[in-house]
Amino acid sequence: YITNGQGNIFLQIAETVRKHKFGNVGFEAKHLPFLEYETLQKRYLKGAALLDSSSDFIERLRMIKSKSEINLIKQSIQISKEAFEFAREIFGEGMSEKGLAIEIERFLRFKGDNQIAFPPIVASGQNSSFPHHSPLDQKIGNNFFLIDLGSKYCGYCADLTRMFFWGKMPIIFKRIYDVVRKAQELGIRKIRDGVTAAEVDKAARDYIEKHGWAKQFGHGLGHGVGLSVHEPPFLNPKSREVLREGMVIAIEPAIYIQGKFGIRIEDMVLVRGKGGELLSGDSDRQS
Repeated sequence: YITNGQGNIFLQIAETVRKHKFGNVGFEAKHLPFLEYETLQKRYLKGAALLDSSSDFIERLRMIKSKSEINLIKQSIQISKEAFEFAREIFGEGMSEKGLAIEIERFLRFKGDNQIAFPPIVASGQNSSFPHHSPLDQKIGNNFFLIDLGSKYCGYCADLTRMFFWGKMPIIFKRIYDVVRKAQELGIRKIRDGVTAAEVDKAARDYIEKHGWAKQFGHGLGHGVGLSVHEPPFLNPKSREVLREGMVIAIEPAIYIQGKFGIRIEDMVLVRGKGGELLSGDSDRQS
């Protein structure tokens, strides 16, 4: 059975339910396997009813971060930024996407928790046009590439993306990179307590559309980050979420040209009363 390091957690749940005489116990259907549900209901919680509370109830409680949570997220971000420096130091033209991703993961696990936020994405050349590319044995060579990575520190995640270029950046890359970066800046400027997630998304998306790349930006502008790397609020054109002080969100505009290349920049922002605080600092978004 599942344990939390102090014995059978099912027994601890049952004892808590008996102690407080709970008649109903809520659970998150998206996270509790059916076998564990049956075990709890039939063996440990015979006198209580298990009720599905899977409508993001817990996730919504987690959207507003406490000061201590924000400090842990900042530490996770710092480790993630160090991982980019590490990648720059160890990279060689003979290294493959998969090889570099493995080294990044090793670094993140050494510096933070044993478990990382998500498997690092290393995407070179045309592979960067796929948002969720899985690193290949393919050699990177003297090429540009994208790294999307995230540490986990005391359970709290980070999520950052940077572009790496070797030599002189081609004009078309520079133009598109500048559009993506400006779109991100406009989105971040829009962030404050009380603004809707859709308004923030629109600020960045309109700029990308103005420059003729609307069809090449096919996902939402961002998402919340905390104990999970993707959690509410989600920033997209259809979102009805209202941003509140204490939320931590990742802002990741992108332009993907299929079969050629993709450029994505991702930073993390803390929602404040009158603006957004860029938690990932003013470090270069490219290397």
